[in-house]
Amino acid sequence: MHGRLKVRTTAEQQEIKAKERAKKLVIYKTAMNLIFSKRKSGELDDEILKMTGKVLTENPDISTLWNIRKETILKIKETMPDRVDDYVSNELALTEQCIRVNPKSYNSWFHRSWILDQVSIVDFKNEFLLCDKCLELDERNFHCWDYRRIIVQKSKTSLENELEFSTNKIKKNFSNYSSWHYRSELLPRIYPSSSDQSILDDQKLAEECNLIQNAIFTDPNDQSAWFYQRWLLFNGDEKSMKNSSLLSTLNNELESCQQLHDLEPDNKWVKLQVCELLRRINGLGNETEILQLIQQLIKVDPLRQGYYHYLGSKIVEENQKKKIAESP
Repeated sequence: MHGRLKVRTTAEQQEIKAKERAKKLVIYKTAMNLIFSKRKSGELDDEILKMTGKVLTENPDISTLWNIRKETILKIKETMPDRVDDYVSNELALTEQCIRVNPKSYNSWFHRSWILDQVSIVDFKNEFLLCDKCLELDERNFHCWDYRRIIVQKSKTSLENELEFSTNKIKKNFSNYSSWHYRSELLPRIYPSSSDQSILDDQKLAEECNLIQNAIFTDPNDQSAWFYQRWLLFNGDEKSMKNSSLLSTLNNELESCQQLHDLEPDNKWVKLQVCELLRRINGLGNETEILQLIQQLIKVDPLRQGYYHYLGSKIVEENQKKKIAESP
């Protein structure tokens, strides 16, 4: 047995881990007591920044410690304004380190946003680079997306540049729901519609429809593009749609979806979209086909049959009201 490594048993491993946790807990409690003691006595100095920094790199989500750092930075800004930039650099380094520990740490992102307001010159290139790295790791990190919106506003970056960023993200991965959502915020501000019939101008609407078609034909089972298509097509005033140029767009999208339905007859997303397009174009005239599709949806997606029954009854009720309204 000499020269062989001893394999620890589960009980031994648990005991070692328990001792390590107990040791860390003692260190943590000691540090927190010292921090609160210094704060109570008004000692907001380099030492308290060092102590809070050590704790935060282990656990970035202690809001109180970030608040203590804010109080300390504000005091330094008041008493030693010529040294603020150095401290801001340290804060940026700390928050980045904490974000590496937990990329979805709300407190770390919020503190980083706050610290940018404490200086007049910000290296926004570095801030965008940090966002890019984090979104490469997790494209749905909404804390990072929110921070990106903040630095876009602070840096006065053009919305067109952000739209291009969104396009590149989507083309890289059609399942990037966050990029589709970001796109829905940007487009109405860049290409607003001149009427209430649709949410975008006609040319951009057509371009977006083409992008969506590429996405849904690539992966019909991914819900991201389907939700975006619903936002794009069904966000205008429904009454004004009846006599608008959007009806031709709806017909084109219906034709494409029906082609996809032929290829993917059991795909619930395609069936749902065909139902909604038929309803928007002519719900009363297409009632039979819509209800047939709803019955098919119940079969292919039985877990949501309650919703589909509700959807069918809602469409029948809508059509009854239309018949009453149109009767002499």
